[in-house]
Amino acid sequence: MIRWLRLAATATVVITMISLGVVVGLFLVANSGWVPVTVPPWLTDLFGDKPRDVWLPALIAGWLTTVILLGVGLIWSMYYVWRRRQYEALIVRLERELARLRNLPFTDPAPLEDLPEHPDPNAARILASLAAGDDDDDLSAGG
Repeated sequence: MIRWLRLAATATVVITMISLGVVVGLFLVANSGWVPVTVPPWLTDLFGDKPRDVWLPALIAGWLTTVILLGVGLIWSMYYVWRRRQYEALIVRLERELARLRNLPFTDPAPLEDLPEHPDPNAARILASLAAGDDDDDLSAGG
């Protein structure tokens, strides 16, 4: 679905640009002269009341550039919003995975395969003597 939509959008843009180029080219060939442009009343203080002669191809190129820049800005902002939503969804997925990993000892404890089946009496005696020795060291250090 997305590939078809992308192909249709690309074809529409290409056909539109070609047809716009043909129309503008034919229009400029027919009207390649200078045209008078009157200054709007709210700009007469800045530019004066005298009409200005403007080369028609430059005027049309300015309009066309403005329309193209507005279209590019709109498409870029839509792409930016789409990518931002993708990044936010990725962050939410990673946070869920991190929460699952943090709770792993509670939800899936490690097996006791490292512990022996039966306790070793020698190891118990050694641990008991070490524990008793630590208590004696604590008393002698404090007293």
